Amino acid sequence: MPREAWAFTPERDCPETPDSPQRRLAGRLRAARVAAGRSQKDAALALDCDVTKIYRIESGRTAAKPADVQALGFTYGLDRSHIDDLVSLARGAKLRGWTDGYVDMIPSDLSMLADLETSARSISDYSVEKVPGLLQTDEYARCVIDLAGELPRARRDALLRFRLERRERVFECRDRPRLRFVLHEAALRVELGTHRILADQRTHLLDLADRGVVDLRVWPFSAGLHRWMSGAFTLMEFAGKNEPSIVYTENQVDAHYLEAQQKVSRFSAMFQDMRKRSIPMKEFTS
Repeated sequence: MPREAWAFTPERDCPETPDSPQRRLAGRLRAARVAAGRSQKDAALALDCDVTKIYRIESGRTAAKPADVQALGFTYGLDRSHIDDLVSLARGAKLRGWTDGYVDMIPSDLSMLADLETSARSISDYSVEKVPGLLQTDEYARCVIDLAGELPRARRDALLRFRLERRERVFECRDRPRLRFVLHEAALRVELGTHRILADQRTHLLDLADRGVVDLRVWPFSAGLHRWMSGAFTLMEFAGKNEPSIVYTENQVDAHYLEAQQKVSRFSAMFQDMRKRSIPMKEFTS
């Protein structure tokens, strides 16, 4: 067992549930945007903000300011009485998420990912060169973050604290999401730090799979290329009818959230096919 592997016991009510006004406001703003034929990029342009802020507002994870709601109402062509009604809802929505404590230390797209993970019904993840953040041991996570050597040590320490809390908030939920992972064999072979760190990481993955905590499978080198292989991605599905499934992708420059359901469906089909043709972690290591 890896020396720093965490021993978690589901004990936290998760996710933190938005209050009723915030939940209603989120659904009505999204419905108004869709009815107006506007994209989330259009909404972000109207507020002069990052598109991740619109995602968070429409999913009920960020309380929209009354002034922002008014600006969105005008953008969507709503009449004055409708806008006033939405502004009243905004004044009653006050929930803050746990990631707000890291707002000055982490990118907004990463903060949004953490919020989405804790409220998802299921998370399906395909990773290539490295083990995904939710499954990383402490030492492995530190090595990954330290690859960004240009960042000050204090910033890297904050990123590590955030990653560990993000992991714990998913695994320690009483009703955590269904977790399914497909790792390319490369993620289990590329050494990071010392040989022991990678060995501990592999042992930890096997332990999670053996305990049924996650559904973990491996795409071996011998399987060759998959027709859909084009990089890592995370598919998140939600229980609420106003919360469509979302795909998250990232690279060294930026991150993207895909909401268009036709594209999301292709990623879902891709993951199902890759999972079906991959090998259970226990069989891969036996």
